[in-house]
Amino acid sequence: MGYVGNYIERSREGELAAMQQLDDPVADQRALVISDVSIVLVAVIWGSTYVVMQIVGHSLPVMAFLALRFVCSLPVIAVMGRRSLRALTAHEVRSGALFGTLLFGVLACETAGVRFTSAANAGFLITVSVVLIPLFEWALFRRRYHALVYVATLCGLAGCGLLSLAHGFRPQLGDLIILGAALIRGFQITLFGRGSARSGPQSLVNITFVEFVVVTLLAGVASAAFETGVPERIGQLTGSTWLLIGYLGVLGTSFAFFAQLRSARIGGSARVGIILSTEPVFAALFAVLLAGELLGPLQVAGGVLIVGAALIGRLMTGREAGPARRNRRLAGAGPRPHD
Repeated sequence: MGYVGNYIERSREGELAAMQQLDDPVADQRALVISDVSIVLVAVIWGSTYVVMQIVGHSLPVMAFLALRFVCSLPVIAVMGRRSLRALTAHEVRSGALFGTLLFGVLACETAGVRFTSAANAGFLITVSVVLIPLFEWALFRRRYHALVYVATLCGLAGCGLLSLAHGFRPQLGDLIILGAALIRGFQITLFGRGSARSGPQSLVNITFVEFVVVTLLAGVASAAFETGVPERIGQLTGSTWLLIGYLGVLGTSFAFFAQLRSARIGGSARVGIILSTEPVFAALFAVLLAGELLGPLQVAGGVLIVGAALIGRLMTGREAGPARRNRRLAGAGPRPHD
């Protein structure tokens, strides 16, 4: 679920703010603690979403569920970003439309996939997107990293294999769908990072608002076209189900975005990314406590490999191979998005 956090990580805006704070002898340590606590809270919320999606999935089809989730998220982000949205540009609309379409693909696969696998597996497998980013950057832009990053990638893929075989020698359909979501998400983050470095100043709030609108529209159209009996099923939703949908929309989407944006500016995006790497651990914890799942040895081993690979990847992706690093230092970081 950590798509916004990874965008901030690729934009480098957080690192700039963090360096400015480090040069300030009166930097507010209390703000840093609050920032870290808020990101831990985001990791906890996102870890719980896989079980929540399974619960709500019993009452609603995939597209209707996704549309309602983002309908709940839009008013919050519209109110909190109202100043920035007044200056919405055509370029931000185009960027938001592109990345919103990719985000729709990620979340559609994720929402569908969690219905056919365990919540723990879903939480671990979606994290593979982090370790795939260096491969996408090498394939698309010939950007090279420290060798340990690629070792971490291999470890993460090995962890995928262990998770997929945890229930027998035939991978579960849900695992394959979640891996599809991870592939799209890794590609999406890679493109966003490259676009952030090369485009003029853009508002991350504005782009994300457009993304959320696009996801809402695509999910609504897909639901109307392919899902039957949706109005009746919506009318039969219980109060607790509506609370869970609102929880995903308000806390799991809008709050998570703004918490990460603020924390990236205070502590740096790398710090945010490392804390968010705990998301699959919380996903496994909620799967055991709320869904009664039991983790087998292969699942534990695969999860450890994936989380470890994600942590190493986040720590090491700032260390490009020598020539590439020198070239980027000479070229500079390029324009940074602003809000």
